[in-house]
Amino acid sequence: MKKILLIFFLSPLIFSIENRSSCSEIELFFITPNDGFKSNSQKFTVKFGSNNILISPAGVVVDNIDNCVVSGHHHLIINNAYEVLNFENEPIPYATNILHFGGGQTEAELSLPPGSYSLQLVIGNYEHKPINQINSDEGYSPIVSKIINIEILP
Repeated sequence: MKKILLIFFLSPLIFSIENRSSCSEIELFFITPNDGFKSNSQKFTVKFGSNNILISPAGVVVDNIDNCVVSGHHHLIINNAYEVLNFENEPIPYATNILHFGGGQTEAELSLPPGSYSLQLVIGNYEHKPINQINSDEGYSPIVSKIINIEILP
């Protein structure tokens, strides 16, 4: 009887571990522009892509729908204006070159003067705090895109 009870109590734990480890990767990326993008126009469209992220507006708490999906909204960091790894559990600030898309937007038209720029996406929760990767063995590992580099030509 003790073995049956032990199996009964441990089986949900085992199931939840298996379920979490079988999640598809959570990804945040740019659809456009591509890394190395060059433009003669100061205006261009940025489209945000994601996998296993439910895009939801800031201030809206979304109940946990699935153990493999997170919920949040996009933030665009221009020229490394914010280093997400240095600010665990703090809201992403409002500042120059830190753009918030708290309405749940997945694209935007940007206008930048001529020059070279780095762009990175960060997903933030309803409080604008960076969301940590599910199943991260690294401790604080916020969901961010790869940094891309673009150039607006004179």
